[in-house]
Amino acid sequence: MRIIPKLYLSFCILVTIAIAGAALTVLCARGGLYHVMRTNQAHQQYEAYVSLSNYTYQLFKQFGDAMLIGDRDLGVGERELLRKIQAEISRIRRITADEILLVGENEVGQLEFLERIESKIEDLQLEYEEVVKSRSTDDFSTYWARLSRMLDETIDKDFNQLIEEAIAGEAAEVAEERAEAEEMLQLFQILAALFTTVAIVAATASVWILRRDLRGPILQLSTGASALARGEFEHRIEVAGRNELHDVANAFNTMAQEISARQRTLADSNVRLEKAVWERTAELERLLGALKESDANRRRLLADVSHELRTPLTIIRGEADIALRGGQKPVQDYREALDRIRDASMHTANLVDDLLFVARQEAGEVRLKLQDVDLADLLAKVVKQHKPIAKEHSAGVSLNRGIDSAMIRADAGRVRQVVLILLENAVRYGGGSIDLRLDQAPGGYAVSVADNGPGMAEDEQARAFERFFRGSNAASYHDGAGLGLPMAKAIVEAHGGEIALKSEPGDGLTVSFTLPQRPRLEAVA
Repeated sequence: MRIIPKLYLSFCILVTIAIAGAALTVLCARGGLYHVMRTNQAHQQYEAYVSLSNYTYQLFKQFGDAMLIGDRDLGVGERELLRKIQAEISRIRRITADEILLVGENEVGQLEFLERIESKIEDLQLEYEEVVKSRSTDDFSTYWARLSRMLDETIDKDFNQLIEEAIAGEAAEVAEERAEAEEMLQLFQILAALFTTVAIVAATASVWILRRDLRGPILQLSTGASALARGEFEHRIEVAGRNELHDVANAFNTMAQEISARQRTLADSNVRLEKAVWERTAELERLLGALKESDANRRRLLADVSHELRTPLTIIRGEADIALRGGQKPVQDYREALDRIRDASMHTANLVDDLLFVARQEAGEVRLKLQDVDLADLLAKVVKQHKPIAKEHSAGVSLNRGIDSAMIRADAGRVRQVVLILLENAVRYGGGSIDLRLDQAPGGYAVSVADNGPGMAEDEQARAFERFFRGSNAASYHDGAGLGLPMAKAIVEAHGGEIALKSEPGDGLTVSFTLPQRPRLEAVA
């Protein structure tokens, strides 16, 4: 049973007991008041009858004295006593009327009894007057006989008997009312003790039941709340029953579960945040390193460009100074000087053009002159064109095509430049045998140039596509700016392809690149 209904039930029981106690108190008060009123009325009635008896006794004594020695006050005393007797009779009648109103018609008989007394008094008064009148007519013996009969029989036997009966009746009624009042008081005391016992038992039972139902669960709730306050979110409160405290315990458990879940989520979030911060820090460090490396590359680029441009510019200025120095020279000397100046300027222009292309490719601003190109035919023409150069270096170039036709959408001049760069590097720095292959690749075609030279070390492979980097096997060659492979990489990536090299020291070098059949939209001119 839930606690609120128990509280309501206990409250109703206690209120019922309180109402019953109040009703008992009211009943006791009303019963006591009734018996007090009845006792007072009986006592007043008793006093009135005693007063009536006294007044009638005095009246009859006055009657006797008047008949024996004469009426000395001419009836004044008798009239005063008669007035008092009438007053007492009226008083008795009022008291009787009040008793009738209080207890009902049971007291009507007293009015009849009072009328008998009143009638008897009137009869005695009439008889007294007759006896007084007969005093003058009857002889003394007759008068004395009538007087004796009146005093002995009428007053002593009849009237006094009535008065004594009335007084005795009222005395008995007073005693009876007192006895009833005592009985009712005892009954009320018993009922009061009973209700007090019932109230004490009910209150004690209610307090005990509520304490039994509340103390344990409240202690469990307090212990659970303390555990939650200490951060023990896995603690659960077990409250028996299906009452309000059980609902509170469930609410505590739900809250603890949600807090625990949020704590786990927060911990996971902290872990992820720390991981993200670590990753971002590592990324920033990497970017910072890349930035530093880029700045170093930029500085090195400026130095290398300055160095590379200084040589042809020095040649141009030197040839011009030689041609202008001294007197007139033959036309052939001026022509040879101009040829050398032109060659140096063309080298410088090609170097600047390659640098601009690489920079634009890195900035995503490269533009290609796209057209339909048969890669197989282009490779055949390049090999044919490059054979004289290969012979000068005692090298042989062989073309192996796994397919007869490889149509792509590309910039033919730039693709030709890539193949020439790879062949020239293989002829200069590789062995005497060079293998050029064309194969089908996913979404396009693959071209590879392999030589049987000394190869390239692993640390040099990582830097092979850096601008102005020259491997150890190229150190003996003074020509070349170290822009070949970076230029080839920029052209291939501008077409949406990939380039890579593979080498084992002493086992030659293989450089391969792939080209898609159609380049990315960004590469379209």
